[in-house]
Amino acid sequence: MKKYTFKNMTFSDIPKFFKDLISGKTNEPTMITGQTGKYEVNLVPDVKLQMIRLQKIRNLVFFICIVVSIASISTVAVLGGIKGTQDLLISGQENHIKNLSDKVTTYKELPDFLTIQDQLKKISEINKNRPVLSRVFPILRNLFPSGADTITMSELNVNLDTATLNFDAQANAGEEPKIDYRVLESFKKSVNMMKYDFGRFVTATGDQIPTRCIKETDEKGNLLSEHGNVYVIWTRGKVDCDPGRNDHANTSEDDKTINDKRADSSVKNTDLTNGSLGQVENSEKKTVTKIETIIPDEKIWRTPQFDVWSKGAEVKTSEDGIADDLASSRESNTQTENGTETETVTIKNVKNSIYKPSMDLKGKINGVPHFESECIKYTGNQVSEGDKNVTKWSAENNCKMVPEGIQITDSSNGRDANNNLVLRFSAVLAIDPVLFAYNNKHIMTIGPTGQNVTDSYQQIKGMFAAPARDCRADDAECSSQSTKQTENKNSGNESR
Repeated sequence: MKKYTFKNMTFSDIPKFFKDLISGKTNEPTMITGQTGKYEVNLVPDVKLQMIRLQKIRNLVFFICIVVSIASISTVAVLGGIKGTQDLLISGQENHIKNLSDKVTTYKELPDFLTIQDQLKKISEINKNRPVLSRVFPILRNLFPSGADTITMSELNVNLDTATLNFDAQANAGEEPKIDYRVLESFKKSVNMMKYDFGRFVTATGDQIPTRCIKETDEKGNLLSEHGNVYVIWTRGKVDCDPGRNDHANTSEDDKTINDKRADSSVKNTDLTNGSLGQVENSEKKTVTKIETIIPDEKIWRTPQFDVWSKGAEVKTSEDGIADDLASSRESNTQTENGTETETVTIKNVKNSIYKPSMDLKGKINGVPHFESECIKYTGNQVSEGDKNVTKWSAENNCKMVPEGIQITDSSNGRDANNNLVLRFSAVLAIDPVLFAYNNKHIMTIGPTGQNVTDSYQQIKGMFAAPARDCRADDAECSSQSTKQTENKNSGNESR
């Protein structure tokens, strides 16, 4: 160990000195010496040096303990303050919540509000599961023949839970022999061939158009069609009928005053002789221009326009046959009120659209408003015809309206209310439940001959008639069909 002297010790030696002093790493009998003249004399015995070293260690331990104690007390005090503050804040919030709770519970309308709130949350679920009864009529409209052979119902029972139709009906062949099981057999085959379609109408960018903005039928309930192609009318100009337009933006700037001419006021000479004063004439003229944008209705094809869309030909709404004669106009109206002459000029701008559609061979349509079907898939196949390639399009409908067919539970000869010979029967139809789902929009039933019918109350007419009665025992004409009835009884009772 290095020997330290007061005479030769520097500041850099002090930390080392204390370190060696505390650790006691020394075997030298002399640690600190004092110089007396020429000789160095050890003034402290070894026992004294050991005691001094231990005292210093003790003092250092006490000092460290004091520092640690002060730090611990400070930490405890800080943590206690934080805990106390948190308790005060939590207590204050609890009191605030309790006050608000007491205030809310004093409202008499609270139970009704909570009930309404809960019901509002369930509206979407209720709508999803809610069936639409009116769709029964387009189904039957397409099921029943409309030519010489007729079928009318006398009683109809609808079970929307199981999507089942039970009805009593009567078939009239329209010609001799009027009681003909051929009509019933044809009806059964037609049922097995019935299809349906549903989906959504979308804009050129693929945004769904609200159902209320689509007109699908005319006043008589018939589908809108042209050359066998079905279309609808999109009332695009109505509020919230265009998904890409904000109808609730501030439109106050549409009314613009583009000219405001004020004539100088003139005062007539005042005649002070007779005490009469001249009148002040204020002449004012304003011109206000209002600009209105008119968006006409548009035609949307439900049946794709294969040739036009697949070739990317330009489509103009001004040439779609809907409001094509609607043109921009300018109207002027002048009114005078309180000496102010106001001329209002209304400019109506008709806004038509131009689309550039596309349709690939998988039936994907873009760039034009169209119908996205959930049932019908279109496919294009390119074939060679002479020197050029031609695309042949085909459609496949995978939605069968009566998957399990029809069940004829009873049939017999009879007479209707007009005493005409008819074939009366009872039937059960298990309809695909998808047809009655409220969330499925734009339902269209497709008959075996391709005729289409949509939901319309106008189609009920002529569908029902008074019930037919069985042949009386003394009705020879009615009973004469018994042989034919017996031969066809088995086929009439088939479940499919």
